[in-house]
Amino acid sequence: MTDPRRAHFDPRQLAAELRDGSEVADHAFDRLYPVPLRTMSRVHWTPLAVARRVVELLAPVAGERMLDVGAGVGKVCLVGALRSPAAWSGLELRPALIRAAEQAARALGVADRTSFFQTDMATFDWGGYDGVYLYNPFGEYLMPAAATSLREVGPLAGEYSHAARVAQHRRLVTATEEKAWSLRPGARVVTFHGFGGAWPPCLELVQREKISTDVLEVWVRVDAAPRPPRDPGVDPLAEPLRGA
Repeated sequence: MTDPRRAHFDPRQLAAELRDGSEVADHAFDRLYPVPLRTMSRVHWTPLAVARRVVELLAPVAGERMLDVGAGVGKVCLVGALRSPAAWSGLELRPALIRAAEQAARALGVADRTSFFQTDMATFDWGGYDGVYLYNPFGEYLMPAAATSLREVGPLAGEYSHAARVAQHRRLVTATEEKAWSLRPGARVVTFHGFGGAWPPCLELVQREKISTDVLEVWVRVDAAPRPPRDPGVDPLAEPLRGA
């Protein structure tokens, strides 16, 4: 039986509008997803206008590979696949969000250039990617459980002690800083609301612009001094919180 809340919605028309640059509202895009996930959009998913600008700033071309760290329901990957010829991958821990992203990719006709991985980002190799996007992907670990609706689709870090959540946040931020060294020269990184840490000298800030609720920063991988030794007090590959 057809869900009446999704009646008269044509993903093919939505895909065409996004490809040709037409203005599309977030609530219209969010109809790709089950109703419970739409309610999370305002807080947790990248606004559509920001997603379009992220794609422009990453400037992907045919043959390149883009990575979204903390992809959620895949919004940036989907917009990127519609607005560029590159391949897009998203990292996400919650199976329900990956399923939603994959279903949306099929509905929009971009499943052949999008892929979503349920994995801890600290163990994922960034080396083969030409561009990376991060929308404060670890901020949830520092949020009170009641402040995020994500608990409805999977275990929340807020279910653990404050000390455990802070340690997890530090682990992932440190791992992200390390991953910057694995990018090839010329690779681009775009952040929205940052990622909780500071990039090492191998990334150079080349652009910063105000948008929506924060700023977009564009960084480029450059040759730099040799990588410094890791902080012995933090192991980025340490066991993550169960279900986090």
